[in-house]
Amino acid sequence: MKRKILDVVKWAWVVIVVVVAGIYFYRNYQKISDYLATISISRLVASFCFLMIGKLALSEMTRYSLKKIDVQVDYRDALTITSVTQLGKYLPGGIWHIAGKLGIYKARQVSLKKATQAIIFENVWLLSSAFVIGVVLLMMSSRDVLCTLDQHFCDVNVQLLITIILPVLWVAALYIFEKMFFKGSDVIIKDFVIKFFVMIAIWLSFGVSFWLIFPKIGTSFLVPITGAFSLSWAIGYVAIFAPGGIGVREYLITIMLASFFSSQEVAIYAIMHRLIWVLEEIFLGAGTALIFGVPLTANENNYEKK
Repeated sequence: MKRKILDVVKWAWVVIVVVVAGIYFYRNYQKISDYLATISISRLVASFCFLMIGKLALSEMTRYSLKKIDVQVDYRDALTITSVTQLGKYLPGGIWHIAGKLGIYKARQVSLKKATQAIIFENVWLLSSAFVIGVVLLMMSSRDVLCTLDQHFCDVNVQLLITIILPVLWVAALYIFEKMFFKGSDVIIKDFVIKFFVMIAIWLSFGVSFWLIFPKIGTSFLVPITGAFSLSWAIGYVAIFAPGGIGVREYLITIMLASFFSSQEVAIYAIMHRLIWVLEEIFLGAGTALIFGVPLTANENNYEKK
């Protein structure tokens, strides 16, 4: 019964977001047209390319998460799995991308326990990195942004402590988590360091992609924009009532960047970036499926279970 209610809530949320966005565009058509006219095609193409770089790096996490359960896949296979299943998160229910990965792993004779471990491991890295990087970058660039979210962040000492201590605690927590979550398995320092830099590459690429949507602004805005995007992505991802974080991510980005730009301007660019984001996921999902095939089975040359 609770599952059905949640599904109804998710469908309702999608409808509400679409209707509200439609009304907003209708009422502000001229201003929106003026904003969109300021975006050059070259920056949109560059935004798409940086988004692609982030998504390609994201596939590395799928590969490393499978490696942790002693399942070896090559990068092409990891890219296909990630790209095809990512489209499922837009379906009301919000977990179809996870269910899709579980289905693929099961078809490849990976036990449910190990498949679940791999997915949890991957999501812990993604969510924690997005949250930590987002908070730290916002603290570095505009501490007032987080202060508006919670009054505790207004204290200078708290801000300094978070900026310095949070990254250290994050790395330590990830190491402890990996050590305890995979009992009997050693933490390979080389892989750990690589995953760390992959996370940085992912959120920096996504941040640059979003920054490029804003016309004629300097690189000084790159840090707060990247921070706002990363943090809003993390919160939107765990908002189970919003498939793909749709609506939630855009709303939070608008709030976090309100001290730099007008709310209307940020909202329009956030929606534009969402459209590019969805377009890119469709492009990657359909492209990898057509070129490499839907990854329900594994090729002996690129898949090995130890």
